[in-house]
Amino acid sequence: MKNKGSLIFTMVMTLIVVGAIAAMVIMKQNSNKADAVLETKSVEPGKVTATDDYSKIDLKGQPMEGKKDAKVTMVEFGDFKCPACKYFEENIKPKYVQKYIDKGDLKVYFIHTPFHGAESLLGGYAGESVLKHEPDKYWAFHEALFNLQPKQHDTSDQWLTASALDKAFDKAGIKDKEAIMKDVKSSKEEAAVQKDVDLVQQYQITQTPTLIVDGKVIKDPMNEKQVTDAIEKALK
Repeated sequence: MKNKGSLIFTMVMTLIVVGAIAAMVIMKQNSNKADAVLETKSVEPGKVTATDDYSKIDLKGQPMEGKKDAKVTMVEFGDFKCPACKYFEENIKPKYVQKYIDKGDLKVYFIHTPFHGAESLLGGYAGESVLKHEPDKYWAFHEALFNLQPKQHDTSDQWLTASALDKAFDKAGIKDKEAIMKDVKSSKEEAAVQKDVDLVQQYQITQTPTLIVDGKVIKDPMNEKQVTDAIEKALK
């Protein structure tokens, strides 16, 4: 039974990764169907070994909010197209997580997890480009893009487009919009997107958001008590 379960899990994870890669291809093929011409380069999945040792996630180059020397580390695997991620970002995080960041006790990393097609990848490419050009504006962009996600919608509904990115850039006070969009269209941050896809596969992420506090996964990221309890326990 154990071998059968492992096989099924491997098949599921393979489908997730293949789906993410296929979305990259679809974005390129269907660029003329968006509200602007947007092309991204497809990438092949890296060869990674699956593990559940979340304490060893390679966070180099990932966006980080908080003080570098904060005692506790939270990692969020999320997607700008994910409704549950929007709920976490707009309700759980500001009310129950931000205070720990502000006090210097917690730092939060975000790993983009493109589970919802071409638009998810567009958001990922844009986020990586903002992080490169104007890193101090990344979290403002992050918040603005989640705020632009419609409150009532299906994940298949198109909204994360070039015009949505432009609005998010403006709300975040980003100045170098042209350079960022040039990077997005040329898939210049392909390596960063590739790394995120590889991490999703390596750590067997199957849902967004997935929250990890000091190497331990929070069972229900929508439960504010579980989130705060995990942080408080890590602070002791």
